[in-house]
Order: sequence, then structure tokens, then C-alpha cells
Amino acid sequence: MAVPVPDVRVLISYSHDGDGHRKAVLNLANRLRHAGIDAWIDQFEEHEPPESWPDWMRRELTKADFVLVVVTEVYVERFNRDSAEGVGSGVRWEGALITAGLYHGRQDKARYLPVVLREEDRRLIPVPLNLTTSYVVGETGDGDLAPLLRVLRGSPGAVPVALGSLPEAAARDWQIDLYLGNAREIWKRLDHDLRLALAQDWIIANSGHPEVRGHDRDELANALAEERPRHALSELLLEGRVEVLRGHYAAVNPSSWGPTGNPRRIGLDHAIVEMASSDGGSPSPERSLLMRRVGREWFVANFRAAYVIPGWPPRQEEIPGTLSDRGM
Repeated sequence: MAVPVPDVRVLISYSHDGDGHRKAVLNLANRLRHAGIDAWIDQFEEHEPPESWPDWMRRELTKADFVLVVVTEVYVERFNRDSAEGVGSGVRWEGALITAGLYHGRQDKARYLPVVLREEDRRLIPVPLNLTTSYVVGETGDGDLAPLLRVLRGSPGAVPVALGSLPEAAARDWQIDLYLGNAREIWKRLDHDLRLALAQDWIIANSGHPEVRGHDRDELANALAEERPRHALSELLLEGRVEVLRGHYAAVNPSSWGPTGNPRRIGLDHAIVEMASSDGGSPSPERSLLMRRVGREWFVANFRAAYVIPGWPPRQEEIPGTLSDRGM
């Protein structure tokens, strides 16, 4: 389940190198729009041209949250004002506005992002645009937009592990994997009894399916409960279970939610880790994690303060003095 992001307005600045380049830029704009980014280019306005293209550029630059600068040899020539007088005046004017924005800007993050269609064009990126990260987007729609989309959406590709006690750090690692959708890492960080119980519950729910019915249920459950399951049905199990978990924790963004306070120890090998927002909000009991230590590592033992007991069906045993006493 994707985490909703606010609307992001993006203006794409480029030179009109030819029909092929115009099509590549149009393709980039539409790929971004398909990904939920409000990308805009002059081609969307050409059927009703503005009275003044320079004024249109200035207004669009002001409205945009980000400006993607598609760098080519022609763009650089015009950006640097090396082209003949009257040639490429749009890029010359836009380049002046971008340079002024970079010079006078007071932002902590980059707003003007250089992009190239090919890896070898990175060498063309002019100063001062080459002082930040650049992105290769591809010429025919086959480029990987993920790094660029992470920046436009403000979605981290990596989140630092929380400092603190071991149960908190393990809970934080699991939360990050869940947010990023790393299904097999999510599964691996679960305690074996929880994996077995989830596998048993899934087998019961799908007992009528011919692919499930043809297996001994104990053998199947044990195979699916492995830390790195290789059974043919494991992908279906992981996909279903991880989707449910991501739905439940959809609002728990690692950049704004995380373990709070000291974990509540339950005996020697269990601890309850509560989640709270970083703005000082109250802990969220329905998103607490029961952690279990096995050897020197901590694993997620349940998604609430109750022991998991595998079986047909699996069941849960409330932990005295915890969530059950709060009316949960």
C-alpha cells in the first residue's frame, strides 16, 4: 500500500534540440505524471500560446516546487549564452532566471535538479547545476526514475537505524523494512513462532485452494515459516501478509514515527516497544510491537502485547498488566 504524498509541482526546463528530444521530454513529463507528480512543460501550452513566453516561464518557475533541467550540449550552449544572438532565447532567459534563483536562494535542499537522458551526458552539466545530485532518466522510457521520485516525493531510500536499546533498534529496523516494502526482510525479522502462526493462519484461510490442499499442512507450515522460505507458495504468503501489515502501518512513516521511551521488559527475553510520532504525541498502543530475544538478536514476536501460540488454529495469550488491562 503506497503512502500518500502531497501534490508536487515540477517544471521541466529543456532546449528544443529536435523532434526526437521533444518527444523524450514529453515522455519524461508523462512518466512523472503517471507516478503522481504534477510535471509541466511548454508543450502542454502550445495549443493556446501565452502572450509572452518569458512571462510564462517566470510564472511557472515561481509556482514549481522543483525545476528539472534536462541537460544536453545544446542546452548548455544556450544556458551559458554561447549561442548566436536570437537563437535559443527561451533557454537563455530561463537560464538567467535559474542562475538568479540559485544565487539568491535560501533553501536547505536543492530545487533545481539536473537530469540527463544518457549517463555520458553528466559531464555536460554546467556550474552551478553540477553542485548537486544529477539523475539519468533514459531516452525511451526505460530509465529508472526511482532515485528522482524519492527526491520529488521526499521519500527516503534509506533511514538510519535508531540509537538506543537493542529491542528498540530491532523494532526500528523492521519498521523501515516494512515502510520500504522489503517483503523478505520483513519476514526474516519476525520471530519463528510468529512466522509459523502466520503461515498456519494463511493455510487455514486458503485450505480450499488446490495448491494448498495437496500438501501436508504441518510440512507446508514449517516450510513457509522458514527465515528465508523457498517453497513455491511462499511468494503468495508473503505478498498477502505483507500487504495486510503495510495497510495497518501505512501512516507510520519512519521519518515521523518510531519507538518511544524505554521498552517495557517482560521477563528475560521479551519486551514491548511502543510507537509514537516524533512531534511528542502519545504512544499508539494498537501499533505496539512485542519483541523477543533469541540468542543475541531481537525479533518481532507479535504486533500487540500478547504471546503467539502456533497451532490449528494459532492463538494468542494476553500478557498480564499490558494492553489487555487498558481495554484493548
